[in-house]
Amino acid sequence: MGRIAEALKKAEQQRREKLTETEPSAGEAALRTGESLCPPLPAELNVPPDAPAAAHTAEPRSPVEGMSESLVTYYEPSSMISEQYRGLRTRLLSQNPDNDHRVIVVTSSIPRDGKSVTALNTAFVLAEIRHLKILVVDGDFRRSSLARLLNLQAKSGLADLLRGEAGYDEVIQTTPVPNLFFIAAGDTKGRGAAEVLSAESAGAVFATFRNRFHYTLVDSPPATTVTDVGIIGRWCNGVLLVVRLNQTPDPVAHRAVRTLQVNNVPIIGVVLVGSEARTPGYGYYRYYKYYRYYKPGAEDEKR
Repeated sequence: MGRIAEALKKAEQQRREKLTETEPSAGEAALRTGESLCPPLPAELNVPPDAPAAAHTAEPRSPVEGMSESLVTYYEPSSMISEQYRGLRTRLLSQNPDNDHRVIVVTSSIPRDGKSVTALNTAFVLAEIRHLKILVVDGDFRRSSLARLLNLQAKSGLADLLRGEAGYDEVIQTTPVPNLFFIAAGDTKGRGAAEVLSAESAGAVFATFRNRFHYTLVDSPPATTVTDVGIIGRWCNGVLLVVRLNQTPDPVAHRAVRTLQVNNVPIIGVVLVGSEARTPGYGYYRYYKYYRYYKPGAEDEKR
């Protein structure tokens, strides 16, 4: 993975150089200043100050009907896997010392690398922090899966919002965690995903996510298969690239990095998932024994 780390470091350096040469667009300026471009969220979605946190308890939680057991950070909050996700959370928080509101895209190199499960588990551990309001958005119009994993309705969602055919109160759903909210992919009505994401309202929509939530995680299609992540990248603070150990071909991972680099999408880091051994418990453990977060340019990645 050393070569990937070097590519990530080079991408970050070029991104910084690009930012110093380019004036922000109107949409980007709105994102940076936090200007409110869309109506506020419904009052019933505001988290009261005394709302209970997503408790970091020692005991496993009872199964939620229909909700996937792969969401181990909810079901087994004191497991080794959950602690490793908290390590990822710590890295994300440490990269944001000013506590700015951030939109982060989660993508992968190829399908079935675990990006959707990674996005949801990361959202759950972020929501463990009582004062944070977290939003997770399904931005994968072709193979949406977050609603199924959460056992929520795949009703009107991001696509409907971008087309102006649904309001925020129609698309935002609650989850078993008080300060974690969800928006499904929605219906593109036969339009191409790139066309929907390129709507004039896109900047305003993502600006609202950023204004109203401390962290917004967007599940995006694999970076090497479609152009979606490059489009969404215009409105986000960065991308987490999920790579599955012993499965993601090294050349494909490099291609994903180059794709993000060409599209000037900031790469926050690479999340490695995968396991060679089975562990008793939920099925998730059989596949996700090892989980580590790499920050681009970290000294230990050069070795």
